[in-house]
Amino acid sequence: MKKVSLALGSGAMRGFAHIGVIEVLEKEFKFEAFSGSSIGAVIGAFYCLGYDLGLIYKVAKQIRNDILIDFKVRKNALISGKNIEEILKLFLRDKRFSDLKYPFYVVATDLLKGEQVVFSEGSLYDAVRSSISIPGVLPPYKIGDTVLVDGAVVDKVPGKVLKENGCELVVGVDVSGKSSLKEPKNILEMIMTTIDIMGEEILRLKQGYFDYLIKINLEDINPYTFADVKKAYRRGKKRAEEELENLKNLAS
Repeated sequence: MKKVSLALGSGAMRGFAHIGVIEVLEKEFKFEAFSGSSIGAVIGAFYCLGYDLGLIYKVAKQIRNDILIDFKVRKNALISGKNIEEILKLFLRDKRFSDLKYPFYVVATDLLKGEQVVFSEGSLYDAVRSSISIPGVLPPYKIGDTVLVDGAVVDKVPGKVLKENGCELVVGVDVSGKSSLKEPKNILEMIMTTIDIMGEEILRLKQGYFDYLIKINLEDINPYTFADVKKAYRRGKKRAEEELENLKNLAS
């Protein structure tokens, strides 16, 4: 049976559906590699470090927006990001890609060059922090003279990097949810809706890099709050179970 490589997509808090997907697939398949954009980079990093999925889920359910999201409007973002950075450092510490159980590729965007950046070595924190920098929401992350923002700007479900590195069965996991296309109520919704529309078009253009794509219906889940973590997790688990036989046939 072929090994499975997972491309974990962006989607803010909807991304906790990734936990349910991985939980189902790890019982049936051996994993070859992972890639991630934005929240997909976070979940992928935690899993590749060996953190128990149940622990990740339990911690996520206990996080409150008023603790994590520190609104402090700056010239380049709506929140300061300090609380998010502290939580990432707590889990990632000084870990490096060489400490991971699987090859892992984190996608970010070079804001000055307009190009994709793929991290696969060096500091895991630097890579993940770069990949979650939603433009206008979380401040860009600088490494030297390079200014980095969210990986979803260039590839919201990064299957291409897995194919380019020779992975035999690339499965994408799209947790973004289709944009409602309703008039945004505030600047945050306007930013996220714009990114969703852009991401859908990018995904359409890059579908050829997936051997299989799992799309999870998460349109009713608010991507801006931790209130629906449990619902996202269950939805991801259910969808993976529904796709299991198709994946087994593809991998055999």
